[in-house]
Amino acid sequence: MFARKHLMSSKCRHYRSCSGCSSLTTPYAKQLRDKGLALHKIFSGVKVGEILPVTASPTQFAYRSSTKLCLDEDSFGQRRIGLYQAQSKTVVNIPDCPVHEPGINKLVARLMTGDGATRLPASFYQHGKRGFQPNRLKFLTIRNSASFQAAGVILSHTGVDASALLTWAQQVATDKLAVYGTKLSKDDDTRIIGSEVTHLAGPRTIPFAVAGRTFHLSPLSFFQANQQLVAEFIRAITSGLSGDTLLDLYGGFGAYSYAAAGDFRQIYLVDGNADAIEAAAAQSDAPRHLKAIHDSVENFLARHAAVQRDGARVSAVIINPPRGGIAAKVSAYFASPTKHASLKSLTYVSCNPQTLVRDLKLLMKSGQWQIDSVHPFDMFPQTEHVEVVAKLSRR
Repeated sequence: MFARKHLMSSKCRHYRSCSGCSSLTTPYAKQLRDKGLALHKIFSGVKVGEILPVTASPTQFAYRSSTKLCLDEDSFGQRRIGLYQAQSKTVVNIPDCPVHEPGINKLVARLMTGDGATRLPASFYQHGKRGFQPNRLKFLTIRNSASFQAAGVILSHTGVDASALLTWAQQVATDKLAVYGTKLSKDDDTRIIGSEVTHLAGPRTIPFAVAGRTFHLSPLSFFQANQQLVAEFIRAITSGLSGDTLLDLYGGFGAYSYAAAGDFRQIYLVDGNADAIEAAAAQSDAPRHLKAIHDSVENFLARHAAVQRDGARVSAVIINPPRGGIAAKVSAYFASPTKHASLKSLTYVSCNPQTLVRDLKLLMKSGQWQIDSVHPFDMFPQTEHVEVVAKLSRR
């Protein structure tokens, strides 16, 4: 009875079959309330100064600037592009997803229904079949830059003809469309993008507006999918931070480092993604005191010779790891009272509240840290996902 009272009709005709959005029939106010309640439950038993209300997305549809889509065809050669059904490898045809920015849907239409020159150049993968299928197109990754009406795509394939792929890329690329390709092997069954990615045509990077600054990024660089919330999100992360040295770990292309650049004498930006670090270092207005380092966080912390050599006093740390969280050795490093005695502030940015709580418990085990606030952001309306900014201070 209670559930029915709060349900509404879905704005997406694929709702019942697609696994992408789970909350389309739930009013947005209730989505926010449910996410807040879920977060309180996850943090039950953890001492937190304050759990703030969920910051809403300005829009609940047409907000996603990036997507990863399955390319699929049946035994009759009928093509589909979309997402898997829940708990299956059946691909739901979704060429016009309502949460995608319009530019993504327009690009999908061009690639799927365009003339011979722009249509995707090989047979699609049959995701419902078992076994590796060579010489097929499997996934399409799109990064859209609405502010500049530009985009980058990565076409994942299992070994299609290289000359045909290059010819297609050269025909479809424009001065605002970067085209990349990546080959998936038999051992890449769980991967969407292979270990090697090749630029095929168009510009190598695309301009993106991020919190009042323009970054030139390849489609391989990770960035938040909901650009409408990014500026407020970055402000929440960097507000109140200042001092001698900032460590921006898993920092990507440096959105947080650049936002905080005026408040620190030295900044170390560390990420394992070479494309992201290259983009950070290539900024024309890159401050001299920002050092972009391509390395794993674990290696950087194990060495941290650069930090010691410069006589830096680390005042603040921003940690923004992948969904799996940080390694136990990273938690142990910052939990240690002997590491960076000058460190007073740690900001943990997470897309997975469960691993966030796990890691925060390890950090707090030594008694060195306290959680001052937890601030959730609704980066993904219509889903159960939430981004969280946790602010910690040293006791």
